[in-house]
Amino acid sequence: MKVRLKWLSILTILVFVFLYSRMVFLQLVMGSYYRDLATGNRLRREVLPAKRGRILDDTGLILAEIKVDADGNWFRFYPDGEIVAAVTGYVGEGGGITGLEKEYEDQLKGVAGEKLMELNAVGEIIKELGVKESLPGLDLKTNLNLGLQRFVYAELKSKLKEGGVSGVVVVAKVSGEVLSLTSLPSFDPNLFIPKGERGLAGGDYASVEKVLADEVKKPLFNRAVSGTFAPGSVFKLVPAIAALSEGLIKADSLIEDTGEIRIDQYRYGNWYFDQYGRTEGEINIKKAIARSNDIFFYRLGEKLGIDNLVFWSKKLGVGETTGIDLPGEARGLLPDPLWRERTLGEKWFLGNTYHMSIGQGDLLMTPIQINRITATVVSGQKCDLSVVRKEQNCREIGTKAINRETIIEGMREACMTGGTAYPFFDLNGRVLCKTGTAQQGGEKQLPHAWMSVVIPDKDGQIKSDSLVITILLPEAGEGSAEAAPLVRKITDYILENYYGEKQDK
Repeated sequence: MKVRLKWLSILTILVFVFLYSRMVFLQLVMGSYYRDLATGNRLRREVLPAKRGRILDDTGLILAEIKVDADGNWFRFYPDGEIVAAVTGYVGEGGGITGLEKEYEDQLKGVAGEKLMELNAVGEIIKELGVKESLPGLDLKTNLNLGLQRFVYAELKSKLKEGGVSGVVVVAKVSGEVLSLTSLPSFDPNLFIPKGERGLAGGDYASVEKVLADEVKKPLFNRAVSGTFAPGSVFKLVPAIAALSEGLIKADSLIEDTGEIRIDQYRYGNWYFDQYGRTEGEINIKKAIARSNDIFFYRLGEKLGIDNLVFWSKKLGVGETTGIDLPGEARGLLPDPLWRERTLGEKWFLGNTYHMSIGQGDLLMTPIQINRITATVVSGQKCDLSVVRKEQNCREIGTKAINRETIIEGMREACMTGGTAYPFFDLNGRVLCKTGTAQQGGEKQLPHAWMSVVIPDKDGQIKSDSLVITILLPEAGEGSAEAAPLVRKITDYILENYYGEKQDK
């Protein structure tokens, strides 16, 4: 009996010690945890989402905003849908996915708030303990003009219905402000918004799945910013200003158009000779620009040499980004002898210089690069492109006014009788032109149709607010035949709405 009592006493002590230690552990060690758990059951924190900032055009018209549905839920809405998709982009659950929505996410998203509420045992709200209000995102004021953007979109859309793969139009000031940027095919960004509304333009795609599935047209691909293409003759402004600046030619220097140049088994021809069997004779640089004469620019490239041609190409912005405030900008490709040897294992020959001098060969550029280079050549300033309104960043590139004026006169003659831009002849030199036809992909594929137009002020002067229009129609044909009529329509719209000069139809 004594032994049993002894073991019972020991067992009782052990049970007591265990219970006591457990109590100490729960109170001292785990007390804060359970207090927080109990408080959590009593308190609820509710996140108060921030209202996303709007995106506005240059007059305050809405490109993107927040709307409220019948249940009081917020959703993002793009009133013009695919008309502005290349600029606005769209949002997802994590914020901006593409376009300005992504580029300016931190500015647009705002700061979420919080509401603290006390609950009873069954989870009902007893009272509100405190509120930290959310801070709405800031609005973005852009340089985009919605009226111009709608017009460009409609005209480009109509052109592609006649036949065409895709198209790009960029309109920007010489100082870099982008007034319109359109890349087609496009998409309605409202499709990516759960329970969202469709935009004004509707579009060719009825669902996100159809947008993502189209690997041929690639509607999400912004060709204006991310697409790289052979520039063809719109690039000829680069060797032109380079040769004048280096003193290799003057405004009245003459080079004979021989129709073709032959080096061993290789032939380098001019379009006028190839199509009509005719030559231009001895011509100066103004006429060479106006007629887009390949022989002149082959010889110009030969005079420059590849090192000088690459130097001036870099100086003017070839092979570098434009600084545009949209994600995914491509640099393009500026080839040189070292690149060719390392990449292709081939030496650089004179024929490669010939090709590059007319914007062919391995040279690749984006439409926004062509737009900026055109502006830089005629103004002498290289400016960063920007969609959102901000202080512009421009640098002098060190060209002389007399040389720029020679280029300008050649571009003016391109828009006049005898030039390559025949849809502009009746404007009598009011605007400056450069057409381009870029061969690519062999003889079975049509060339890329390019054109750039510069609109000086009414006195013919290039100012910071002079507009540059650049258009690309990939695999569409000749620039003068395919791109020029469309650019003319856009030019007439701008002359009437920006300069008050209505054109007789």
